[in-house]
Amino acid sequence: MESFKNFEKKNIEKILLDNFLDLMPPFYEMESSFLSGIYERYGDLEGGNIVIFFAKDLHLEILRKRELDLNFNLSLDEFWNNHKNIIQKKKKIITIAKSTGLPRETTRRKILSLIKAKHIKKTEKNTLFWEPDSKTKDSYIKTIEEEINSLSKFIFQQLKFFSLNIPISKIEKEIKNNYSFYWYHYLNTQLQYIKLWQVRFKDLEMLLIGLQTLIQSIRDLKNLSRLQNLDSFLLSKTIKSTASFDAKNAGINWLCLGIEAGNQEVRLDISKGKFKEVNIRHVVKLIGSSNINILGNYIFGFPNDTAETMQQTLDLALDLNTEHANFYPCQALPGSELYRTARENGWSLPDSFEEYAFLSYECKPLPTHYEIKPFAMKIYLCMVND
Repeated sequence: MESFKNFEKKNIEKILLDNFLDLMPPFYEMESSFLSGIYERYGDLEGGNIVIFFAKDLHLEILRKRELDLNFNLSLDEFWNNHKNIIQKKKKIITIAKSTGLPRETTRRKILSLIKAKHIKKTEKNTLFWEPDSKTKDSYIKTIEEEINSLSKFIFQQLKFFSLNIPISKIEKEIKNNYSFYWYHYLNTQLQYIKLWQVRFKDLEMLLIGLQTLIQSIRDLKNLSRLQNLDSFLLSKTIKSTASFDAKNAGINWLCLGIEAGNQEVRLDISKGKFKEVNIRHVVKLIGSSNINILGNYIFGFPNDTAETMQQTLDLALDLNTEHANFYPCQALPGSELYRTARENGWSLPDSFEEYAFLSYECKPLPTHYEIKPFAMKIYLCMVND
């Protein structure tokens, strides 16, 4: 039993949170692929979300067959026979609306459109149900296999952080062999995730656009780093000489520098010594000489910040006088070293995404020994006076 202790729920959560930034790219890829497929099949994500609700319930009814027969076949190969032998329960529009996060009237209109397009069917007794069209069986199986492959790749990435090297093919086989079991939970999770963004955005297409933009941005940064050994966000810690810096010729007109703090000890402490001491003034001068605009990021309220060190940060920002500057309160964002430190020390952390948002009314910065609100007013006055 000793070898299983590392797989307790709290340990799994900690490992996933600690590796949040590494897991996001494959998650974005998986989610974008899934939502793009839904969009292509059903014409819009709101209607597709309703189909997910029906499909999830169908898999649940198939899964319940295991309660009567432990050997009941839940595989993808057997799904076509299984779904034909299931009597789906009657569903109310208010229940569908609540589960998807859609307004009731929107849900009603979308269901009518789905019925017209034959994505949702209705019995003579007005019972709504979903089942894949027999004419599209091959297409359906192909789509599901692609989604299983995408999910398996994401699971494979997660397992690396648990020192488990399970081949993607083996993960795929396990999901296919117990298809309705895994797909019920997968669709249920998707339903909750999509509902979260439906409530926030009121427009699910924005979610898909956002995911695709994030994916492209990550690819661009990777390509830039691979070709030029350059990461714009870490530029202030990596530039050594003009010989290693030719970003202007690559078409880059703006660079965002994570200057963070004016006090070197504060910077070294929050990075755990990861970055060596650099002359940030030299870096800014170097970039400026290449006719590239600079956006400087500064953070106030690090755990070991004082009134004196924060004043040094403000003085540095005024002295550098970059084309643009952002001033942030310190946040221990999930996946960061500071987040891990905060959890280990039991510091108070946000309970919602709104509290992590810098520009949110609910913004909850990391607690410090020094009250930063008076200092925030000082920063504001400096900006106004300039």
